[in-house]
Amino acid sequence: MIVIKRFLLSILVGIFNITPGLSGSCLLIIFNLYSKCLEAISNIFKDFKKSFTYLFPIGLGILIGTVLFSNVIFYLVTNYKTITYLVFASFIFATLPSLFKTATKEGFKITYIIPFLTTFTIGLFLMFWKVQNVISMQEDLFLQFFIIGLILAFSTIIPGISGTVIFNILGVYEMYLQAIKSLNFKFLIPMGLGLLIGGFILSKILTLLLKKYYGYTYFAILGFTISTLPILLFNVSLSWQSLVWVVPVCVGSFILARYFLVKVD
Repeated sequence: MIVIKRFLLSILVGIFNITPGLSGSCLLIIFNLYSKCLEAISNIFKDFKKSFTYLFPIGLGILIGTVLFSNVIFYLVTNYKTITYLVFASFIFATLPSLFKTATKEGFKITYIIPFLTTFTIGLFLMFWKVQNVISMQEDLFLQFFIIGLILAFSTIIPGISGTVIFNILGVYEMYLQAIKSLNFKFLIPMGLGLLIGGFILSKILTLLLKKYYGYTYFAILGFTISTLPILLFNVSLSWQSLVWVVPVCVGSFILARYFLVKVD
């Protein structure tokens, strides 16, 4: 039952990974899977059987959530951008109490504010930094999708960083989503290699940071997470008339998400 639960929760992580502004690894923290995943990834060569047994249902769930719901997310973002982004923002607000609880599990120091403000500032900088179409279909796609895989590993392993936001900044989000939707292995194989290599290296680094600087690391994660809210909210435009139905939908999404997260916790 525990394995099935991890698998089902990981499907939600996969959905978050392809949703603009959301971070799947933040859900891993809330589901109490994050530190164990890091440890399993970093020890994959030391104890392959144990690590693989733990990671397989999680990886499968993330893969299924990513592939099955890519069309749904693409449709919602394309046709109902405003309400979709506001609901996503409501989900982020709902995760903050759980993330703060995890971050302060070993206590609180005033100096934790420093990494929080640093990563929050970096996140805001990314919001205003625009680079158009760094990937061209005429260039070496293997290398470029390998780099996309590295970026995906960065955003997957480090909670609070949304890979989809970075892809939007680089102008490759639609290409990334289209590769997943169409199961284009010409793009997915180099992207997968980048994800695996980057994920292994970063998991080693994050495991060390969490052991030695637990509070500082988690408050840095909080800074990245909160910085995604302006990114989502700046992408919406509302009329006063629409507030009549938008506000109840957002409040309902927040309450539903909090109820679910409290139950899982």
